[in-house]
Amino acid sequence: MKDDRLYVDHILECIRDVAEFTREGKGAFFSDKKTQQAVLRTLQMLAESTQRLSRSLKLNHLVS
Repeated sequence: MKDDRLYVDHILECIRDVAEFTREGKGAFFSDKKTQQAVLRTLQMLAESTQRLSRSLKLNHLVS
């Protein structure tokens, strides 16, 4: 199992990428299929990384 820090770093990188891809606003996003696909794939990778985080990390950082 990889270190949680690697996954957290990847999650943060994905968040930064989505912010960068969508910085031109909603109209630009919806008019550009390539950007939509890039955001979708980045969100998929982000979700995969969250699934690989250790159970203890998830339990220690549970938000209620």
